[in-house]
Amino acid sequence: MWKVNNHHFVIAVKTILIQLTIFFGVIFIIWGGQRLYSFTDRTVFPEPYTVVTSPEMDDAAKGTQLLNALMNRMHYELDSTYGWSANDIIFNKWIMDNRAYRQYGTYVATKMLLDHYSTVIAKLGNSDRENEDLYDARLSHFALSPARWGALFIPSAEGSYTKAFELIEKYTEDLKKGEAVYNARTDDIYSAFNLVLGETIFGYALGLLQDTQSQPFYSLDNRIYEVQGVMLVVRDYMNAIYTLYPEIAAKGNEENFAAAMDYLDRICTYNPMYITSVFNSGELIISYVLFAKNRLEDIRDSIRI
Repeated sequence: MWKVNNHHFVIAVKTILIQLTIFFGVIFIIWGGQRLYSFTDRTVFPEPYTVVTSPEMDDAAKGTQLLNALMNRMHYELDSTYGWSANDIIFNKWIMDNRAYRQYGTYVATKMLLDHYSTVIAKLGNSDRENEDLYDARLSHFALSPARWGALFIPSAEGSYTKAFELIEKYTEDLKKGEAVYNARTDDIYSAFNLVLGETIFGYALGLLQDTQSQPFYSLDNRIYEVQGVMLVVRDYMNAIYTLYPEIAAKGNEENFAAAMDYLDRICTYNPMYITSVFNSGELIISYVLFAKNRLEDIRDSIRI
């Protein structure tokens, strides 16, 4: 009959220790790799765009600040250490997938809000003509897919977006000279909240997170970081509107806004070591998105009261 002796016990302990060493060694390598990467390229974003305000601000200054806040994330992604990864041959969506999908989300939210700014806020009314520079920026240059890469005479995504920024900058210069329009009425701000909270932005983000329990980790994390890209733009834009228009806070929205920003901050700083359908899954991000949405809806509704 086989009997357990001290020799067998020593072998078992050694085996367990070796397995633990390998396990924690792999964890350390993964953690260390993430830490080293974060030294060259940011992976968390705890603060929204800082809006500069003053009591004597005119509409041109407000329009410039709001547009700067809207374009902040696209500027950051294009100028970041590894540039625009969504269409790169080397730093692409298979090698640096988290940042590439964050850029996809950034593009989607920026494009939707720029369309609204150009067709609603930068006009005197429904019958007014859209600013030509903003029109060209959003339809000719921001219309390119974020995965588009250029060759010869074919423009790349980043090249086209850079051209769009030049046109947007021309609009802001004309705005300062009184040669362009910024006309953010209460109805326009209300419609901006509706756009953010509707199907094209918050709805898009929540759609990405459907069926998270059935998603493999290699596609689930891409969806989560794409949602993060969307919410990075939302946070900057909502913070800018709230800061530029103190009458929104005057309606008793301080608590709602602080809570909404807290949930958006949690999304914008979400960067776990690994993501699975069970641990660090999309369910947590869904809850943050929904809580932020509920608070922003309360602020939106107060604007009409």
